[in-house]
Amino acid sequence: MADVRWRRGLYRGRQVWQALRPRIEPGELSIVDQTLSPSLRQLFDRMERRDQRHALEVTQRLSSEGTSDNDLIIAALLHDCGKGGVPVWIRIAKVLAPGWVRRMAREGGDDWRAAAFRLVHHAELGARAAEEAGASSLTVALIRGEVAPSETGILARLIAADDAS
Repeated sequence: MADVRWRRGLYRGRQVWQALRPRIEPGELSIVDQTLSPSLRQLFDRMERRDQRHALEVTQRLSSEGTSDNDLIIAALLHDCGKGGVPVWIRIAKVLAPGWVRRMAREGGDDWRAAAFRLVHHAELGARAAEEAGASSLTVALIRGEVAPSETGILARLIAADDAS
């Protein structure tokens, strides 16, 4: 049990460090250029650098597993596009006290409560934005995290890659 907590702590520590200093090399964006339409690319470009970095890691993980499903790759690149700007301290608070963040979240505005709302509801917000930008119904469903029973396997792959990145 202590070993699991230790590994989880290291994982979370790495996440915080990467959130504070996200780096993207120019060559890493080739998958974005090759895969996203101009309107979907705008969603990616509006994401915070830390969310772009994470999206690229999820996409690279799926690609290394042999994934070539375009809907899955697009969902991996855009699954956090509904977050907008969220301060690191709110991201940390959501891990440590998710109930508190949910209670404090308020829709509208651009204060920390609105950022908390976007963080809590980013799947739905991102799915709507992707739909408006012309994403396929499967991509939208993957971002939302609600797929048809026949597509639960592909959603499970996205969730596993997201959790591991």
